[in-house]
Amino acid sequence: MLQILLLILKILGIILAVILGILITVLLLVLFVPVCYRGAAKWDLDERELKAQGSVRWLFGLLELRFAHRDGRTHLRGRIAWKKLGGRAEPERAGGMERKVPAEKEAPAEKEVPAEKEEEHEKEHENGEETVEKPAKEEKAAEDVPEASEEDAQTAEENTAHDEKESAGSSEKYRKIRQAFQKIRERIPSLLKKIKCTFRAICDKINLLMEKREEILAFLGDEAHRSAYRIVKKEGIRLLRRTAPRHLRLSVCFGFADPYHTGQALAGLAVLYPFVPGEIRVIPDFERRVCRGRAQADGRLYAVHFVFAAFQVLRRRAVRQTYRDIRDLFQAEA
Repeated sequence: MLQILLLILKILGIILAVILGILITVLLLVLFVPVCYRGAAKWDLDERELKAQGSVRWLFGLLELRFAHRDGRTHLRGRIAWKKLGGRAEPERAGGMERKVPAEKEAPAEKEVPAEKEEEHEKEHENGEETVEKPAKEEKAAEDVPEASEEDAQTAEENTAHDEKESAGSSEKYRKIRQAFQKIRERIPSLLKKIKCTFRAICDKINLLMEKREEILAFLGDEAHRSAYRIVKKEGIRLLRRTAPRHLRLSVCFGFADPYHTGQALAGLAVLYPFVPGEIRVIPDFERRVCRGRAQADGRLYAVHFVFAAFQVLRRRAVRQTYRDIRDLFQAEA
């Protein structure tokens, strides 16, 4: 009997050890296997052009997600081991074929127009040669009168059709203008009501802050809260450094209508330049308004970095006390 119990306990221990080993393996994979990302983008705001593509991989490529943005459309494609999900990542070929078809169809139509004109010109030339052989009196009597009457009828029909088109176009324009004014007139009361409600909400918040001015100043001046702010700032900077892209290439050409604003923007970027890793190239244009560039980046994200940062923040007593004080402050306001 005892041997049977020991055998059952042994089997249960082996099962629990296997389950525990699987859980530890999964935990280690999640924490220490990086999520690799890679992306590239190109943009030109003058031509309203934006192209981007990238990929995200995890677990040595067993899980993969690809995306592409081109011609105003975004396409996703995923893969789990050998099973593919989603559509194609580069669908621009179909659009190119659709654009080429009408161009090929329009080409022969443009070439047929001069041929028709040449045939009409030859007919007019033959008619002219025949009329030269006739005497001048027969030309005036037989040809001038009917041609003039036909031309008058055609011009009259063209004038009436043109007048009808102009009247229809003007009536359509007036109708659209009336509809636009009617929509604006209907939206004005609701817009004024929203502005009034927003203004009242802002005034209420300002009054509430003025009433609790002393509490806010005391909250900001507390040494524990200042210490919590320094801890969160330090861990946040460390996390940004660890999760920053390993390789970054950025090339930007920008300019505003006013050279003064271009200089101000360049000065602001110069302040941030030492803190941005990678190869950065900034080209200012003081003569015209432009914004175009391209960027490439790739890096790795480790879940252990986020867990370590959260542990370092939450284990500090000052941070926990600040969190409780902020929660109590918002609950008192509600």
